[in-house]
Amino acid sequence: MKFLMAVLCFGIIVVIYFFASTPTSPIIPTTSLEKSICERVSAQFGDCKQILLYDSKSNLVFAENSSGIIPVLTNKGFTDFKKFIYPEMDFQEFSEEKVERGPIDWRVNNKVSKDFSIIYGFAEDDAKTIVINSEGNIQPNRFFVRDNLWVWYITFQKDKVTLPVKVTVYDADGQIIK
Repeated sequence: MKFLMAVLCFGIIVVIYFFASTPTSPIIPTTSLEKSICERVSAQFGDCKQILLYDSKSNLVFAENSSGIIPVLTNKGFTDFKKFIYPEMDFQEFSEEKVERGPIDWRVNNKVSKDFSIIYGFAEDDAKTIVINSEGNIQPNRFFVRDNLWVWYITFQKDKVTLPVKVTVYDADGQIIK
């Protein structure tokens, strides 16, 4: 009986040691990355209100300041700032140019880094579905910012996006609105 208890205790100790010594998944230091990015946004653009989205698949962070949204490229480990993606998406510019542009606007930044390009912009609530026809009829990612305003974006693993960008925008009923 004592032998069985000794073996059982030894087994439990081995299991505890095994689990304690097994490496865990790396933790992304979001707080320090968020602070670092906000400091850089503040230094470059005057202020940083918040980080709106982390996209670990494309290593993008979207930061908001009082005038707009700034996409930021991070490293593959998602631990350090690499560069701002210009031009910034400006809130006032978007609201002033509604008649000319329609429910969406976009920017293209070719060769942000080697084999990495991006199309990004603002969309109003009316734009329920966006299709980028010039890039094989793909739909971009999007996230809500506030009051009838969304950010949409898509990244490409290539140096150049097909220009001019051709986009079709659909409303909630599937009708083309642009």
